[in-house]
Amino acid sequence: MRGYNWLMGLVLLGVGWSGLVVGGEPDPEEVRRRMEKYERDFPSEASKPAPTVDYDHEAWKAATECGAAACFRAYLEDYPKGRYAKMARARLESESESRPAAAERPTSPSRPVQTLLADRYRDHDDGTVTDVRTGLQWMRCSLGQTWRGGTCVGEAKKHAWQAALGAAKAMNRQEGYAGYRDWRVPTIEELKTLVYCSSGQPKTWNVTGETCKGDNLERPTLYQPAFPNTPGLWYWSSSIHGDLLDYVSNVSFVDGHVYADNKVSGNHVRLVRGGQ
Repeated sequence: MRGYNWLMGLVLLGVGWSGLVVGGEPDPEEVRRRMEKYERDFPSEASKPAPTVDYDHEAWKAATECGAAACFRAYLEDYPKGRYAKMARARLESESESRPAAAERPTSPSRPVQTLLADRYRDHDDGTVTDVRTGLQWMRCSLGQTWRGGTCVGEAKKHAWQAALGAAKAMNRQEGYAGYRDWRVPTIEELKTLVYCSSGQPKTWNVTGETCKGDNLERPTLYQPAFPNTPGLWYWSSSIHGDLLDYVSNVSFVDGHVYADNKVSGNHVRLVRGGQ
């Protein structure tokens, strides 16, 4: 065991490991020479037996300093029959008794089955629908209307373009809608996805920007079960119309066509979230 005291002597003397290790392995000859020198220079230290370590006690000391239940469990895993095992179990039992019983988790009510309208709009039963093709969530009512009793009641208000953008921001700053505060005026590409030509001409879901055609065309030209009581008039987008900086693209739900209108004109607004 004298090697222990020799190594400790080297540490105390600050000798270090230089010269002891060659190619990743201790050099036996160098080790022997240094041991002999240490025994000559420090005979009393070299003759002392190596100290014994009480690992059980050290582990218990570490557990008590930690104080957490996990530390006492770790002690018992290593020393299930150790001198302090009984004390560790007592600490764990005390911890368990002092902890309040977990409240019984209430059973959450089952969510209503969400209806899919026209195989496209998922009805959230809160005045909004999500277009499963685009991922956009739409308000079913225009600004100014209220969702009540499964339909839109009241008058859809007209806004100048800047006022429409401001109305969306004001709603988000206040209560939001349907639990969200990121509603906005849709882009023209988003707004066009609402156009529904019941005649199928030029397309049923008409994103072309062209006029819906055909006899017995249902107006307004959007899917009315998803957006009831929609005025068959113009709706703002957030998109400037080409190079005409004073004009904004909008959709007329009289015929589904995309038009340009001056920013100061009064048009209806339907808000959206998601996308972009």
